[in-house]
Amino acid sequence: MQNNSKKKVVIIGGGTAGLIIANNLQDYFDVIVIEKSQYKKYPKRFMPPLMIGLLFRSKKLKYMSKRNFIMSNSRNIPFFESNILGGASVINGCVHMLGSKNSWLDILKKFEKNYEDLINSYKKIYSINPKNKSKITLSSSHQNIIDAAFIDTLNQNGIPKGDSNYSDFESCGPINNTVRKFFRTSVLSTIRKYKFKYCICELVEEFVFNGSKVVGVKTNLREIKADYVILSGGVIGTCKLLLNENVRLQKQGNDILNALTFGKDIQDHTNLRVNVLTNKNFGSLNEISDNFYQKIILVIKHFSGKATLMKGTGASSSVHLDLDNDGVIDTRIQVVQFSETGRHGSDGKFFSSSKPGFSLSITNIHPKSKGIIKLDKSIDIIDPMYLSSKKDIELLQLALSFCLKLLRSSPINDHILKIENEIDIEYNSEKYIIDNIFSGHHLIGGTQKEVNSNFELKGTEGLYVCDASIFDKYAASNIHSSVVLIADIFSNKFIKRNRGVR
Repeated sequence: MQNNSKKKVVIIGGGTAGLIIANNLQDYFDVIVIEKSQYKKYPKRFMPPLMIGLLFRSKKLKYMSKRNFIMSNSRNIPFFESNILGGASVINGCVHMLGSKNSWLDILKKFEKNYEDLINSYKKIYSINPKNKSKITLSSSHQNIIDAAFIDTLNQNGIPKGDSNYSDFESCGPINNTVRKFFRTSVLSTIRKYKFKYCICELVEEFVFNGSKVVGVKTNLREIKADYVILSGGVIGTCKLLLNENVRLQKQGNDILNALTFGKDIQDHTNLRVNVLTNKNFGSLNEISDNFYQKIILVIKHFSGKATLMKGTGASSSVHLDLDNDGVIDTRIQVVQFSETGRHGSDGKFFSSSKPGFSLSITNIHPKSKGIIKLDKSIDIIDPMYLSSKKDIELLQLALSFCLKLLRSSPINDHILKIENEIDIEYNSEKYIIDNIFSGHHLIGGTQKEVNSNFELKGTEGLYVCDASIFDKYAASNIHSSVVLIADIFSNKFIKRNRGVR
């Protein structure tokens, strides 16, 4: 069957969701992906998972862009967006988890899908076999003496070992990363053939409507006709385009989008660190960062096939906790193999010290704080309203107390020289939280109330939304696999409903 006999689909956004959708639809539809990013890929030296951090710390950002979210106390919170085909899956998303079955059941119910559908998508896309080149490959992180002590201490406090991929019960264990033997894997790994077309450096500026039906898009370069348009621009890109379109259409007297709300109830995970200095060297990045020979040894070990920190992001072990004892896992704490001030060198430093150290990284999985994306004369303003809910602060305070108790317990305490800012954490925890949280880079929401069970934008025909903006809650403390899986579930449903042959 030739392309001219297939219905045409335009996908707006070649990121985590967009490329999964394009890969799935290309056998049934004539697919074109429009991506605003400037680059198809970055240099291969950044492909080992640990090296991705250098992209964030470059003085001249090239493969990503940076903006600041402003907290109510006027603190700037840096937020990074991809400037590469593949989106956040390519510049982030190394740490992997499926999350909570109960949360997924709530999310899937809206789209008339079940947990079996999710697991089928999971088996289709993910693999622990590094020889499987058409899947996103998973591998457990390298463990060292700090990880062993962390897990042993948790076990002695009643937290059992378990699979960190899941979060319905309290458990601890090694972190999974999206990596093969040497290099990262991402949504690009799932694409073995490019039947679909893709264009980078092109920005969709408006939809073309015929009544309530979308029949194409206009970009900064051209107009493209289509039978269906799928919006997968991420929370910021999707909401901004829909907000701008509503303004444009209203000026024309068209109120088709006027009854819909975009950009409301967005959320982001906060990231909070407790930095710790150790009384012995154990190969932390703090030690390695200022030692040329140790860097060379680390690289040689990695490319000789030995397990090292280079196979992950620096996060190595984790624990899921129900800190408020309501029966729901609410917090994930990770061991990170370096101690850091700021985030991604945001305060001008990479690490808090050249002395050996690590940090405990805290994520409130289900934050209550909700923010907004709005327009000010076509300029998008993003405000996640971090910590606007007192409950989020209270849960983070519980997490800090748990970290102090853990770090003061044996056997992990045997390795500790100093808990940085220990007095502030214990006696002035709210200020510590407000002064030290950063973005988790996990934006969700903004269109969740305006799509139906088919992912179609309400009141329109032929216009679909599938990306992180459709989530009304978190399934896990990292959204990479959540977006990948919902994109696959959407694709399967779209194909069955709209199969592309005319």
